[in-house]
Order: sequence, then C-alpha cells, then structure tokens
Amino acid sequence: MKKTLAIVVLTWNDYKNTIICLKSIINQLKNDQKLFLIDNNSKNSIFVKTCDWLDKNYKKKFNKLIIGSNYKINDTILKNKSIFLLRNKKNLGCGLGHNPGYKLAITNNFEFVARIDNDMLVPKKFFTRILKNFNNKIVQGVSPKIFYKHDRKLIWWMGTKIGNSLKFQTHMRDYPYGLRDNKNYSNIIETDAIAGCASIMRCSRLKKVGLSDKDFFYGPEDVEFSRRLFTVNGSLVVDRDLKIFHSVTQSFIGLNKRRIYFEYKYRLLLIQKIGTWLDKLFGYSISLIKLILYVVLIFKKKHRIKIQPVFLALLHFYTGKLGNHDRKYKIF
Repeated sequence: MKKTLAIVVLTWNDYKNTIICLKSIINQLKNDQKLFLIDNNSKNSIFVKTCDWLDKNYKKKFNKLIIGSNYKINDTILKNKSIFLLRNKKNLGCGLGHNPGYKLAITNNFEFVARIDNDMLVPKKFFTRILKNFNNKIVQGVSPKIFYKHDRKLIWWMGTKIGNSLKFQTHMRDYPYGLRDNKNYSNIIETDAIAGCASIMRCSRLKKVGLSDKDFFYGPEDVEFSRRLFTVNGSLVVDRDLKIFHSVTQSFIGLNKRRIYFEYKYRLLLIQKIGTWLDKLFGYSISLIKLILYVVLIFKKKHRIKIQPVFLALLHFYTGKLGNHDRKYKIF
C-alpha cells in the first residue's frame, strides 16, 4: 500500500476551530493520505464532543486509535481508515504534543508528514499542490503563505529571517504583520525556518534529525526544529503561491501574562539551542535590560503588566525550569 502523506493535527480545548479545520482537510483526503488528530488532553467534555462529531459525520472513515509502544498500525486498518484519533495522557505542549503523530508517520513508512494546527482553514487541493515542491530533491520542508482567517487578504507569515533576532529578541521576519497581499509576494523563496503551524516535511529527514525538542512547551520550537531539518540552501522553502488561513494565538485569549512568560523564556531557550556565543552575549543581556526598563517604567500599565511574567521567565530559564516544568505546573 502506498502511504504518501500523514497529516498531524493537534488540538487542545478548542472544539469550534478544530471542526472547521477537520472539515477542510477531510474533504480533500486521498487514499494514500491519512489524518491523525491528536487531542492534547482536552477537557473530557470537549474530547467526547469531538469524538461524537467524527463518529456522526465520518463513521466509516473514523477510528479511535490505541497504539502500542512501537507505533505500528496494522496495514489492513491503515488501508481502510482515513482518520485516526489519539489522546495524549497530559497536555504535552505544542512541539512535543505532535511527536506521536510524527512517530506514526515514520514507523508506518509514510513519505511525508504535515503539521497543520487545529485553528487552520485548509483550501481545496492544498496538499496536492504543496507536495509538488518536493519534486525538487533538495527540499526537506515547505510551508505555504499564511493569512489571517478574519481577513484573508492580510499576510500573517511568509517566511522566517533569523538575522539578528536572537541577539535583540525581535520577531524573526523582515516584513510587518498584517501586510496586504499583492503579486510581489509570490513564487517560491528560501526561509530560515518553516512555520510550525503549517508545514510539510520529508519523513526520511525527520527520522535522521529527531522529533520536536522536549525542552520547549510553547514557543519557537519550530525554529529549532527547522534548523535541524536544514541541509543546504534551498532545503527549507515557502511556497508563496499557496495560501492557508490562520486564527492566530487562540490558545492565549485572555491569557496575556502567560503568553509573555512563554515568549520570553522560550526565546532564551532558542538562543541557547541554536545561537552563537555573540547571540548569547547580546540576547541574555538584553533580556535583563528589558526587565529593568519595565521596572523603571512601572507607572505605565503596558510595561507594568510585563514585570511578573518576564521576571519568572528569566528565573525559570536560568534555573532550568523548562518544558517539563510547564507540563506539570500551570503558569498564570
């Protein structure tokens, strides 16, 4: 049996967006493409609701999967089913939560694996079109151009440029958020990292470099992951002729302090993982300088609100309280 593409979708306490995403994917699945929905230990009511929806609408295609330690699926089951649902025993976070899906793709000899976040809307013929990029044997990972779901002409992401971002802890891009699309932003371009929320990778490369790093919980784990996927210039690309639509940061609605905490801590971890000594010298120093500035400017609310999460982020980074800490303890 030919097994071309395993599509991994991770969901956590977000029924509405997950259903929209699943509909957009399932309607374009081919026989050699399988969908693995991983529930990251959502509330039981939401998990059951998702199961019921799948059972009601896709009973003949849907299978709640109980996997063994070797992650091998019987070929007969794999042939007859298109949708598999797994449930992590706890919230593993963003990168690590996807790893069971990656293991399934590698163990069951899929050629490619896609990571599509649950708050994505996937256009028709998306997978057929994006897989064509791998006709170039150099290419190891591809992402599409990502638009905001609420305004489908505004660009959220179209490539990563690391540059001096590690030193100065800035966003890794050379274009603003919410840029209006036009014909100048087309064609296939190189990128320093593919987008974690929407990407496709070769399983053969993934097998060599390993899975998502457990030290991350939520943050730029996709950048660290991408630098391991990278082989030569042109091995990571953005297909800017292909669109996908994203409901941005749904996990942090009403949790601004938590977002700030993760942002600062895991940027520091990224510097540690992939940065040069100069990146570390500047990056670590600037994080401390920013905290001092927030304290000095405490009379301004936009700075005052950052003091506690940034202090804890720095403290926990320097004391080694990383991914496993956040899987055990809830911050804010």
